[in-house]
Amino acid sequence: MVGNTNLKFCFSEKALEWVRRKGNVLTVWLFESAISCCVGNTQELQVYLKEPSNQARYVKHDYEGIKVFVEKGLTLKNNQIDFRFSNIPFLKGITATGLRRF
Repeated sequence: MVGNTNLKFCFSEKALEWVRRKGNVLTVWLFESAISCCVGNTQELQVYLKEPSNQARYVKHDYEGIKVFVEKGLTLKNNQIDFRFSNIPFLKGITATGLRRF
């Protein structure tokens, strides 16, 4: 569960550079698809490069001068979120992994 100060962040070098160029703010929240299949709804961590509008739903952390807002109630593997830079054409940005699925 997110909500303690022991949460760890791991940024790739390119992800860290991208976030710094875009304003030093990240918001991480859980996306859950409305459509389910045979194994249930799809869940993924989503990342936005801005502060959340409803900050009461998030825990604010500081990582090397970057404000990281993490949605309350997330269950994470090893209490860690890994950030990577995605360089897919037209979809450049930051991806987050670490969600505990089972």
